[in-house]
Amino acid sequence: MAILASILTRLFNLPAETMPLVTEWQLQFRSWNWIGWIMLLATVLGVLAFLSYRRAGRHVSTLPRYTLAAIRTLFLFLLLSLLLRPVLRFTLEGSVRRAMLVLVDNSQSMVTPEKRLELPDLKRAAIVKGVLDVTKGLDQPAGVEQLKQFESVTRLDLMKAALTNPKLDLLNRLSKDYDLRPFTFGSETMEVSFAPTNGDKNAVKPSADLIGEVLAKKLNADAPVTPLGDAIKAVLGRSRGQPLAGIFILTDGQSNAGANPQAAAEIAKQTNVPLYVYGVGIAKPKDIALASIFSQDICFVDDEVPVTVRVRSTNLAGRNSKVSLKLGDDVVDTKNVDLADDGEQVAALTFTPKKPGNYDLSAIADPQPEEANRTNNIDSKKIRVIDGKIKVLLIEQYPRWEFKYLQALLARDRRVELKTYLAEADPVLATLPNSQYVKQVPAGKVDLIDKYDLVIVGDVDPRTISTNQLNDISDFVNKFGGGLIVMPGRRFGPGAWRGTPMEKLLPIEVDTTRKTVRGTDLTDSNDRPIKLEVTPLGYDSPMLRLSDKSEESKKIWSKLPPIYWDAWVSRAKPGASVLMVDPDPAKSSRSGKMPIVAMQQYGLGQVLYVGTDNTWRWRKNAADRYHATLWGQMVQRLSLPHLLGESKRTQLSADKKKYVTGDKVTIYARLYTETYEPVVEKSVNGVYQSAGRSPVPVTLRPLPEQPGLYRGEFIAPEAGTYSFNVDRDAKEKLIINVDEPRLELGETALDEATLKEIAAITKGGFFREEDLYKLPDSTQLKNERIKSKLEVDLWCSPAYFLLLLAIVTAEWIGRKIVQLR
Repeated sequence: MAILASILTRLFNLPAETMPLVTEWQLQFRSWNWIGWIMLLATVLGVLAFLSYRRAGRHVSTLPRYTLAAIRTLFLFLLLSLLLRPVLRFTLEGSVRRAMLVLVDNSQSMVTPEKRLELPDLKRAAIVKGVLDVTKGLDQPAGVEQLKQFESVTRLDLMKAALTNPKLDLLNRLSKDYDLRPFTFGSETMEVSFAPTNGDKNAVKPSADLIGEVLAKKLNADAPVTPLGDAIKAVLGRSRGQPLAGIFILTDGQSNAGANPQAAAEIAKQTNVPLYVYGVGIAKPKDIALASIFSQDICFVDDEVPVTVRVRSTNLAGRNSKVSLKLGDDVVDTKNVDLADDGEQVAALTFTPKKPGNYDLSAIADPQPEEANRTNNIDSKKIRVIDGKIKVLLIEQYPRWEFKYLQALLARDRRVELKTYLAEADPVLATLPNSQYVKQVPAGKVDLIDKYDLVIVGDVDPRTISTNQLNDISDFVNKFGGGLIVMPGRRFGPGAWRGTPMEKLLPIEVDTTRKTVRGTDLTDSNDRPIKLEVTPLGYDSPMLRLSDKSEESKKIWSKLPPIYWDAWVSRAKPGASVLMVDPDPAKSSRSGKMPIVAMQQYGLGQVLYVGTDNTWRWRKNAADRYHATLWGQMVQRLSLPHLLGESKRTQLSADKKKYVTGDKVTIYARLYTETYEPVVEKSVNGVYQSAGRSPVPVTLRPLPEQPGLYRGEFIAPEAGTYSFNVDRDAKEKLIINVDEPRLELGETALDEATLKEIAAITKGGFFREEDLYKLPDSTQLKNERIKSKLEVDLWCSPAYFLLLLAIVTAEWIGRKIVQLR
């Protein structure tokens, strides 16, 4: 048969590999429109052939003469048929072999220690390791000693066993139907390549056994992240246009970076690529993990600082653990926490720093005996303790109720050094010993910049403050990072600042359609209660948080008493953050509800607008509990950027508070001369270094159209605390904290829910060790049978010319037999 197939392919000019796929054939003509003329001409030639044989060889009987005439007519017809260009159309039917992508998790969580204490988890490890029958599931009997060896087996070991276990034979069984393409994923998705033997590009594809062995050897579980969603999208992108049977994924499902796995699964669904997932690990390990530690980044000496620590536990119901809070090396507070079967508990701790400096604030949860992974029992953050005071300048026209309560509150706060300018007060007040009053609003940039961190402007007649003084306040915020709070009142509302330098500082736009007298809004009512509404941005803002728990803070806001006056404005300026609004539809505009509390960045500093002088009403039935908390947070938030700059002429900042090794660090330096003019140089040199290490130079370049502002970049080195400074002011240092990536140490459990979901989205399958042997038989997209057409030009094939030669030869032999020339 092989010889016959070879002969046929040569005769008809067929590709050798197509011969077994031929299921039917059909004769057709390319020049079919000539058929009439060809038939007519063939008939004429046939008649002439018969007449020629009729006259020749009268000694020959009738049958041989007509036979030879018919042979000649056939030859002439076939010769004329060349003009019709006959072709043979073959129908080929075969299968398209799809690819099955094998995607293996190569992240650090694969070697995270875990203790298998439950019998089902021990049996799962024994099954994939080949000690127990792979087809009998978790109901098969097993001895204690037989299973004890698997108490501390890692997920990496289980994955390698799944790839190479001959009893499971996963890759071999898959390779019968599909071409296997293996990938590993972690920090990046890499295809595992197999070099051709001796450089032969036509070498046979590697066997499934070889793929399993090589893949197992390449797995080292060193990637610091698990971007499962990105990995799925990456392999789909690399296989675009190729028929895929699916993706076989081996992972614990703890995706902690990149795209959402469910979103990636939706993309796989659209391309008809099912996900077959082997979930590796223990779904509910006995584990304690510190989810977060929350506290102020900046705090003051001798100030009690609240700290919220969130403790996550699994499979530890009825247990408790002691959470210790450490400032540097000293334990400053402890608290016992009752653990849950699967949930999160909050530990509220406090500490009071005694010395200024930069510290590591750490929370440590005592481990349980059954915990295998204890690296996630600790969490830490960098904090800065300062010994300075917030210098506040309060500018008011008259002693309204809001002023009285706010002045008393700030005067009691030992963190605040308060000075007050009261326009309608007796000037003698400023001359009294240790008076907090000043005779006039500070004049000149130097006095304002060096002496204050925050300016609070109340219900003030604009004529009280000169244009030069207002310009100084603008520069104080814009160029030197000072804070500004503007809180209008009934006598001089926001409209009073229209046309002054203060207007551009405000995060709101003044309503120009309302009638005012000296700024007073004539249509405002002071007898109707107004229940203000906190926006989502407001709830997220630390300034407006009245409790450590966000839900509890929302409840407090909902129960606070109403106010009875707010200033009517048009809308918030583009880019401003609206934190609180008046929900009254009559005061709304096309931009939304009328803003009451809004904040915007203005140059280096920030401006907060508080459009009511009724916050003192929130003291009802609560005294200073919420009013003092709210104002204390607002004052601290607005003043700290200016307070933390030890040298006001050199201001250093970074684009993040904390970095991970390998991150890009961007440094900004705003530099001024002794007279507070922007520095103008082509470049500025800086260095970063840590204790015991050589300084590393960094060059900062000026930013266009931003005089005095320079930017430099470098890659975050190994974990540690680094200081950065520019050469022109070595005393001013920026502290940069670099940590090792710890994403893989957070969630340690198998994320069974996510893996089941992505498998269901794509109509694939989720498998554990007890049913992993079913995976090859569960694949839905088998190799498809497809039909294709192949045309062969018969008129120029060897077979056609051999046929013509055979006919001519037959006539010649016949003529010899009957003795015709």
